Amino acid sequence: MSARPVVVAAFAAAILFGCHAAHDGAGANASATATPVAAPLDTAWQRSPGRLLAAGEAAPDFEGIAHTGMRVRLSAFTDAPVVVLFYPGDREPASVAEAREFRDAWLRFGDRIGMVFGVSPDDRTLHKDFATAEGLPFLLVSDQNGAIARAYGVPVENGSSKRTTFIVGKDMKVARVFPDVVAQGHAADVLAALSGK
Repeated sequence: MSARPVVVAAFAAAILFGCHAAHDGAGANASATATPVAAPLDTAWQRSPGRLLAAGEAAPDFEGIAHTGMRVRLSAFTDAPVVVLFYPGDREPASVAEAREFRDAWLRFGDRIGMVFGVSPDDRTLHKDFATAEGLPFLLVSDQNGAIARAYGVPVENGSSKRTTFIVGKDMKVARVFPDVVAQGHAADVLAALSGK
């Protein structure tokens, strides 16, 4: 009779100890498998030349978040020339027209380009909505603090980037600058430049 309470107490203690150990183990295991925090974006390219970059100068190897949620870096796409389009915003009618022209000419660009980056101060959500609504095959990168525009010397007024385009060569140098872009017909101008015309 007297042994029974002792056995029950020992059994209860074993259960409590086992649960506590399992809880501790689960906690340790969870912390070991937790998703690591992403390293901060590289900001070494963020230097302002104080003027618009010219052909022949090194292109800043910018890094940012595309509308897809993917972290992108310019140099990852330079197996062919890259087109960097600065524009005021996704909702601006001329920007919509320009994006549609590049979309419609996409197959004609073919292997002449590694990528087209559309860069504006809009956030990723607006970029995603815009790219989805227009069926854009290229990447839109958010430049909310204007760092990419500053690095290329692109003027920013009232929070909007001036419409400016750069073609960056495989050597990471600026091959061509379009400083005063007119949205209509611009895709054709860029295609002609890439074709050596």
